[in-house]
Amino acid sequence: MKTSFQIRTATPDDVIELTDVAIRTMQEAFGPPHNPAELVEAYITNTFSVENTRRELIDSKNTFLLVISPDQEVVGYAKLRRDRPPRQLKGQHAIEIQRLYVSARQIGQGLGRQLMQNCLTRARQEGYKAVWLGVWERNERAIAFYKRMGFETCGWHYFQFGNERQRDYWMKIEVQ
Repeated sequence: MKTSFQIRTATPDDVIELTDVAIRTMQEAFGPPHNPAELVEAYITNTFSVENTRRELIDSKNTFLLVISPDQEVVGYAKLRRDRPPRQLKGQHAIEIQRLYVSARQIGQGLGRQLMQNCLTRARQEGYKAVWLGVWERNERAIAFYKRMGFETCGWHYFQFGNERQRDYWMKIEVQ
């Protein structure tokens, strides 16, 4: 019997659970051995406070999607951000997937694909022609996933991760 997970839009009432899953998945994805623990903790401290999450949740430029397990635990999330795309997509009506994470213990169940498909569907429904995202150049697993989903590399930029400047690739997909 396959376990059923739900994907739904987050509300301000989800601030604690969203903050918790954001911290947990950030530690899993970017903590040791990928980065020093202190670098990851510094980034988390500056980015994932309950207050910051609350501000992001009520900002109309953002939509958060939550992956809910059958026992009602938040095990993944995505953040769609309606903002100006990078120069590589100038003139395109595009939306960003700023974050897309699933708990490490849930990887391999197809939840990342379901969450991504939900993001792409929402982008189409809102009239966007393209979806873009940034991915750390050393995150080979994520890059391979995005390529399987149809994304193509379209440039790069530097991302400030704590006190370290890391290079991210821009990737995009047309969603017409």
